[in-house]
Amino acid sequence: MTTIVVSNSIDKDHNEESSSNDEVNSPSDGTIRSITDRLPMGPIVAASRFMSCLSKQPRNITSKRHYTVSTNSNGKSSLLKPISKRISSSQSPSFPRSTSNSNSLHENSSPAMRNSTTTPSNLNSFSKTVTTSITPTTPTPDTIGFKFNYDSTYTQLRDLADTNCRYFSQQKTDVCRRFERLLIQLLHSIDLSVPLIQYLIDNFHHFDYSPEIKANGYRSLVVAHGQACERTLDILRQVDTKRVGLLFNLMYSSRLFQDLESWTKALIAMQHIIALAVKMIDYSEKKVLYVDADHVPLDIELDYFKMVAFDSEYFFGRTCGFQFAPSMQTMLTFLLAGLATYHETYNRPITYAAASLATAPKYILFPEQRAKKCAAIFRDSDYLFCKSFWNIVDHDYVKMGSRYIVPNVTVSKYFQIGPEPIEINSIIIPPPTASAGIDEPNERAAGNIGAGSDSSTGSGSKQPKQLVNIKLLSNEIREGMNELPLKKSDLEISSTTISPMSDHLLLHIHGGGFIATSSTTHEVYLKPWALGLEIPIVSIDYSLAPEYPFPRAIEECFYAYAWVLKNANKLGWTGKTLLLVGDSAGGNLVTIVTMKAIEAGLRKPDAIICFYTPFLLGYSMSPSRLMAIMDPLLNTGFLWRCLAAYAGIKSDDEPPHDELESAIIPNQNDSLSEKQHKIDNIISSPDQIVPQSDNSFKNEQISKNLEYIRGDTYYSQLGDIMGSRQARLLRKLRESTLPNNPYMSPLRASDDILRQFPTTYLIACHQDPLLDDSITFARHLRSLSVEHHVVIVQNVTHGFLSFYNANNICKETTNRIMNDFARRYNINGSLFPSSSSSSKRKQHRKNILAPLTNPIFPMPISTDIIDE
Repeated sequence: MTTIVVSNSIDKDHNEESSSNDEVNSPSDGTIRSITDRLPMGPIVAASRFMSCLSKQPRNITSKRHYTVSTNSNGKSSLLKPISKRISSSQSPSFPRSTSNSNSLHENSSPAMRNSTTTPSNLNSFSKTVTTSITPTTPTPDTIGFKFNYDSTYTQLRDLADTNCRYFSQQKTDVCRRFERLLIQLLHSIDLSVPLIQYLIDNFHHFDYSPEIKANGYRSLVVAHGQACERTLDILRQVDTKRVGLLFNLMYSSRLFQDLESWTKALIAMQHIIALAVKMIDYSEKKVLYVDADHVPLDIELDYFKMVAFDSEYFFGRTCGFQFAPSMQTMLTFLLAGLATYHETYNRPITYAAASLATAPKYILFPEQRAKKCAAIFRDSDYLFCKSFWNIVDHDYVKMGSRYIVPNVTVSKYFQIGPEPIEINSIIIPPPTASAGIDEPNERAAGNIGAGSDSSTGSGSKQPKQLVNIKLLSNEIREGMNELPLKKSDLEISSTTISPMSDHLLLHIHGGGFIATSSTTHEVYLKPWALGLEIPIVSIDYSLAPEYPFPRAIEECFYAYAWVLKNANKLGWTGKTLLLVGDSAGGNLVTIVTMKAIEAGLRKPDAIICFYTPFLLGYSMSPSRLMAIMDPLLNTGFLWRCLAAYAGIKSDDEPPHDELESAIIPNQNDSLSEKQHKIDNIISSPDQIVPQSDNSFKNEQISKNLEYIRGDTYYSQLGDIMGSRQARLLRKLRESTLPNNPYMSPLRASDDILRQFPTTYLIACHQDPLLDDSITFARHLRSLSVEHHVVIVQNVTHGFLSFYNANNICKETTNRIMNDFARRYNINGSLFPSSSSSSKRKQHRKNILAPLTNPIFPMPISTDIIDE
């Protein structure tokens, strides 16, 4: 079982989000407002933006920075030492007032692919040459707490914030007083966060994949907090440099205050998340990453829902995507702006939609408006909106445009199979029989914009009973394919050459949260795979929820799997090597199809590849899933709605009990502070008894006590936080046993089945809310002596395969993974160049085929690490 870490090359750009000139209203409770509330906006903002462009001092805001720190002799971080103490110049470099060239920590990070013990000398052949005055290494989840700590960063942040706070406290202007109050909040947050960070650093080795391989949600939270602190430190250096003089009030104060305010709020929100993570360590008894929600006290769980409802907003504005590569931050910013704009046009008249599109740039120019809008969407919108938004890529006009981006393949045939039962070696596989959901609307692919797919399987379309839709992609016509048969319309590139059958076939199941996208939308990387690997690819276009909830998708995928085994010759495949690949929800379905093949006695796939897959859909908590609170793509609200749609759970208007119906729900017109005041009164009510979980209780006693605790009163309080509609949905999700079914949550499968699994490849992103799924599943496979491999990818978001042509980092990451996988299975395709430069392609191919550069190492089952 080999685990490697893929670290992407990041181009350090110093671009900063444009400052907002909209006013930020100050609530009556005295919280800090933007200084623009008291400044005349027009001339000052115009002058500020104009002079900022002419300023010779660059804005030194970067997403990530390298730094060196020291560790104690025992290898543990010295972070526990009080950061309020000044560090002498012999221990830590002093930080004078920043200048345009004062940031000596800037450098370009080169891609690194690490084995647990050593790194081959030629492994980083794709790296850029970096010239710098220091030689630090970027802290990553596999090194944090082992070779690195955050002493230097936190000490610098604390000292510089304290210095600026003392300066502003001596000034008499209103602007300076606002900075002083904000810096006091920042200092208080850092003082509270440091011991929590230290506790995580001291304990998260309990949750690693192995003593040598370090990856889990606790580490990712620490890394994310450190990245946010570095961005805040950059802003403080600018404040320290520009705070003196009249130009500070006229040109810099508004922008710097808004930036510092955004990052301070984000750090405070992360402090709440980390505090909950610390408690989860104790609830799990330092053994498992997942914590059963029944073992979490009532008040702690309600605090979690408060974070989901109110803290997410602080990660969708100026701080959007800070935990990812800079190019991905820009992409996610535009994605959220598109989400906010689409919500305004969703199911609206054409005239209103046109007016909304005309004002769409406001969500790019004004981050605060974007943050509020997106937070409200994730909190309040139903699954139909989520489904409609993500299916925009399945719209006819979008697909017409994608034809100029996605390369053409020779064979692209879309067809249906069924409804006859399939018999293989006396094993009969029936066609899908699960019916559609009752009273579910058929959502169009793109809301009010137009119809969806150009095929009969478009997102949300009616599916013919007992028929399954699949698509065949091939770089060339192979022997046997004419038996399908192939028509002229099935050929994107005219060809009369017929090649021999391939020894390999890749069976793909797409992701999309079980509710969105199709095989067509995933052609953005499937067609390059077909061209690069030079093997046939079959993609299953299964029916989507909520029209077709569980288990329809599983039945269709398993039926298609059996059909492929039965009709190998029609696909140009010799039947030798079968590879199953799925991303996100597709990875879940790939795993379950493998389980069903084992149970039925069919041939197993030779390997399965699961990209950022959810292996546990049951109601539970883990540290990586806490990161969904600040994830702009895979937000907590989106996860709940996808699960509910797939499980066939609807938040109807009828509450389960009378007490919930009579609960007092905050008025929709209540301000955020008024809602928060109501919630705080509920949580602090002296009549509410919150017993602590006692792990010594028997399971029956725990279930009985928690059933009493989480009754109608609890869900009425949850309604005050999340709203009555979402409270009912969450109640049904919690009380449903279906998400813990092994066919929905493979982690619940029996050991007898999992022990027979083929070689399993798990590709996870260390900032992904589903990271702990892959780590937990890998640890379980290791305990069963199943050969498996884990790849941890850094700096990219969940769903990076779908951004194959939109982001170079996503493209290069995907290519490197597939290159190594192809080499592992002797697939002799042309492979994927990592650079468009023709002068580098020859050397690139040589590096790919060089020994020991492959992150996926063949290895015996009994070993975890390969010494090179």
